[in-house]
Amino acid sequence: MGKPSSQAVPSPVTEQPPSGAVGEPSTQVSPTSSAPAVPGDVQLPVRIDTVEVPYPESERAAGREGEVLLRLTLDEQGAVTGSEVVRSAGPAFDEALRTASLSFRFEPARVKGEAVACQIELLHTFKLDAPAPSPAVAEAPVTPEPTTTEPPLPDKGMETTVAGRSEAERHRQSAEAVKIVSIRRAQARAADLGQVLASQEGVEVRRTGGLGSSAMFALNGLTDDQIRFFLDGVPLDLSGYPFGIANVPVHLVDSVQLYRGVVPIRYGADALGGAVNLTSAPLETGAHGAASLQGGAFGTFRLTLGGSYKPSEQGFYARAHFFADTTDNDYAIDTEVADERGSLRPVTVKRFHDGYDALGGGLEAGVTGVAWADRFVVRAFGSTHDKELQHNLVMRGTPYGEATYGTDTLGAQALYEKRLSHHARLEVLAGYAWQATELVDISEWVYDWFGNRVNPRQNPGELGDTATDQTLWQQSIYGRANLGWDLTPTQTLRLSAAPTLTLRTGEQRRKVSPTDPDTLAPERSLFTFVTGLEYETHLFDDALEVILFGKDYIYRGRAQQPMETGGWRDKDRDLHHLGGGAALRLRLGGTLYAKASYERATRMPRPDEVFGNGVLIRENLDLEPERSHNLNLGIASAPLRTRLGAFRGEVNGFARFAVRLILLAGRDRDWSYQNVYAARILGVEGVVGWTSPTGLLSLDVNATAQDPRNTSDQGTFGAFDGERLPNRPWLFANATARMSLKHLALGEDELAPFWSTRYVHGFFRNWEGLGTEQSKDRIDAQFVQAAGVGYRVRRGELTVGLTAELENLTGAKVFDFFGVQRPGRAGWLKGTLEY
Repeated sequence: MGKPSSQAVPSPVTEQPPSGAVGEPSTQVSPTSSAPAVPGDVQLPVRIDTVEVPYPESERAAGREGEVLLRLTLDEQGAVTGSEVVRSAGPAFDEALRTASLSFRFEPARVKGEAVACQIELLHTFKLDAPAPSPAVAEAPVTPEPTTTEPPLPDKGMETTVAGRSEAERHRQSAEAVKIVSIRRAQARAADLGQVLASQEGVEVRRTGGLGSSAMFALNGLTDDQIRFFLDGVPLDLSGYPFGIANVPVHLVDSVQLYRGVVPIRYGADALGGAVNLTSAPLETGAHGAASLQGGAFGTFRLTLGGSYKPSEQGFYARAHFFADTTDNDYAIDTEVADERGSLRPVTVKRFHDGYDALGGGLEAGVTGVAWADRFVVRAFGSTHDKELQHNLVMRGTPYGEATYGTDTLGAQALYEKRLSHHARLEVLAGYAWQATELVDISEWVYDWFGNRVNPRQNPGELGDTATDQTLWQQSIYGRANLGWDLTPTQTLRLSAAPTLTLRTGEQRRKVSPTDPDTLAPERSLFTFVTGLEYETHLFDDALEVILFGKDYIYRGRAQQPMETGGWRDKDRDLHHLGGGAALRLRLGGTLYAKASYERATRMPRPDEVFGNGVLIRENLDLEPERSHNLNLGIASAPLRTRLGAFRGEVNGFARFAVRLILLAGRDRDWSYQNVYAARILGVEGVVGWTSPTGLLSLDVNATAQDPRNTSDQGTFGAFDGERLPNRPWLFANATARMSLKHLALGEDELAPFWSTRYVHGFFRNWEGLGTEQSKDRIDAQFVQAAGVGYRVRRGELTVGLTAELENLTGAKVFDFFGVQRPGRAGWLKGTLEY
């Protein structure tokens, strides 16, 4: 009778959490493991279950034996969260071991006594007539040579890399209201970062057109700058990406941290309802490089290049990245044109003046583990983009045929990190960013929707009554300092200070009269200073984590406005607000935990909101800051593993009660940010997922319902008291299905078909109370699908991938921001190369 035997063999890789997985709770376990100690106060995981691996009957009958090597991912409780065949002995052997391994339990790996997540390789031998191992004896991993860094050979021992939780994983399991979204699978797809984020519950990303167009981001009912955006903790618009989060190349991002409601003080932000932090890929020892090239519909091509060099674990390193995008955006749209009699008739035409070009890059050099710094980094970046302007924000009226705008940006940053003592650590960031935004609107012709010149204009300029040829220059100097003290092993105190100074000036080169004042010339400035103090404690053997915090907001705005009688009027504003709140995480059991948070938040107006964006949005020097009460409550489940597969789920509720909510409003050319005196946003979101026992198939579904309403009868929008806020979907859902077919033709290859869909329920584009029932501005319900297949193969250190994707399979009519029509059916091909 055949008996299997297995040995836990340390693995050289530590894996990140699987994409889409719900955060798993960790529990404190007494460090009484019999695992062998290795240098660095590291204890390797030890198997402690009595699960037996069945010998496949078909292989027993055929007299076959085999040896299978699995790569197992273990969480901080010693549970198996991932199982992958590294060396196969045949489908029957592989399936028997892999299925059984999902029920294995281990004494977790530990670093200095703390349980940590890790990855091991388990070698299992199926041998006929072999003596059965005693189930009571724990299978101990082989003690590695800690200095081994070369890839292991079949006849050599392998090295284990046991590391503490990554920052992302630590935050996901903390009291912070954060979700971690892995971008690794998305990097193989043709979807942009906006589409990737829009597939998450509670998130909307709507654009004014195709690639390169401006986008509106919404999270849990709040939009635009009510949500703050960061790249590795640095404000995104000050990191070389002034064109918005949706246009950031996917390959430059490793994961995304979505903060709902409370934003940690370490970001030094005045976010009202959340934050989005993009994280770069972690550095690996040696020389590494990656490239991707995507091409397809509407004359679109996207190229990204990246590389890094890190000769050793500590010391010097360098990395660089480059991206280039171009598109014609000449997709078909439905509109109306006048016939010979002047009557409007519906037509379908191609956009003719909506092209977009962008390129940029960055360099980073630094050192780690030196005497004077744990980490010191210097970064430099630059980018440029140019965009043709086809129409106004609502795609109504006469199209534009020559108007263009663009932005150039340059900047530098320096980051210093140092542990001052065993209990104190310091992080200091300083940076400078320069930005120039140019708008040229001097056309002397009227264009129709077919791209033809119809007749000369009485006055030059397509956007308004006069021509515009202007440049806005903006300089930003910013800093952030974080100081943390470990008061006890379970208590931490943190202090954060974040000043930002923004200077704005400009030049209008086409004035109506040479004697008219240049309204862009006076220097304008905004100074903000956000200070935060945070206390974190872990109680009842880490069953309860509590974070208490307070914030201080200082705002100083300086501007001048021309008077009709001549001269200038000072428009200065000085504000000081206080805020604070709390967040907690409670473990409800082995697989469940709950999170709750509350914040009394203040958000100061941004430069673009007060001074305009230099293109279609006008200034509003009287704009007031927003204040709100934000509440979040959620329950999440760690993956529940059964014979039917792994199930996961999460449900969250949120409430926002805002005063002087900032809202983009207007018609045609005259758009500006305005205050809604009071608004209330309630909502609930949920996500469920399932992965088959073999990992062959994975399904994820999420849905969000929210109710954003005006709750004030005062101010400009007082007449719409009790009505839903306009231009905001209130019900939407996403679904994704993925397959993973491995080891088809080559040893390390994968064929991955996928399908995704998004549903958005119909909503009003403007206030419900405006117009008759027949004339109300509505956006109909939308149901959009995408499908494709990717193939990836790894040969040694080289990984090559190719993905074909068809977006908007059915050619559905898709309307986004203020009713602008989005692209229809589109095909894409994308190739990737990694070393």
